[in-house]
Amino acid sequence: MASLSGGYPNDGWQIRGKRLRRSAELRIREASHERVYGHPALVLMLHRSARDVAKGAPGSVLLVGDLSAKLGGSISGHRSHQSGRDADVAFYVTDSKGKRLASTDYVAFDGDGKAKDGRALLFDDERNWLLVESWARDLRAGLSHIFVSWPLRERLLKFARSQPRFAKYVLQATALLKQPEKGEDHDDHFHVRITCPTEQEEICRSESKL
Repeated sequence: MASLSGGYPNDGWQIRGKRLRRSAELRIREASHERVYGHPALVLMLHRSARDVAKGAPGSVLLVGDLSAKLGGSISGHRSHQSGRDADVAFYVTDSKGKRLASTDYVAFDGDGKAKDGRALLFDDERNWLLVESWARDLRAGLSHIFVSWPLRERLLKFARSQPRFAKYVLQATALLKQPEKGEDHDDHFHVRITCPTEQEEICRSESKL
C-alpha cells in the first residue's frame, strides 16, 4: 500500500512512511534514529544524493538528521517535519588544511566558511556544492526547497559560478536555496523539503500553515 503524506509541513501526518536506513554512503545522526521516517520519494532522494557525492568525492558519507516521526505530527525542536516531506542534512566539512572529514553532528558556519564555535573546521565548498547540485538535478523527488542561511547560500553560488564544471545547475540551485522567513537561519545544516505527491493533492498541502 502507498505511503500517505497529509496536511501541512507544520501541521500534518503520515501513514506508512519509509524508514531511512544507513548505507555505505549515508549515516544517521545519533539523536535522530527514531525520527527518520519519510515519504519514499524523500528517502530515496537522500540515498541517491549520498551516492552522487560519494561518486564525485570518493569516501564521502552523508550525515542525515531528523525527517519525521513514524506517524508524523509534531516533534521537538521543529516547527515543520510533520508530514514526512522534510529532512535535515549536516554539512560536509574539512579540517583547517582542507582534508575531508566525516561529519558527526551539525556545525554552524559563517559566510567565510569558518566554524562559529572556534573549532578548526571549514565548510567544504566542493562537497556541499556536489550535494546541492545532486538535489538540483534530481527531478524524481519533487524537491521544492533547500533551506540554508543567506551567507552560506551566497558562498555556495559564488563557488559554483567560479568553476565552469559546476555552472550548469547554478540557475536551478539559485531558485531552490533560500533562508526561511521564520525560524532558524540554518547555518549548521541543510533542510530539504519535497512537494506533495501528485496523487495526494486532496489531503496534502505543500506550503506551511500560517
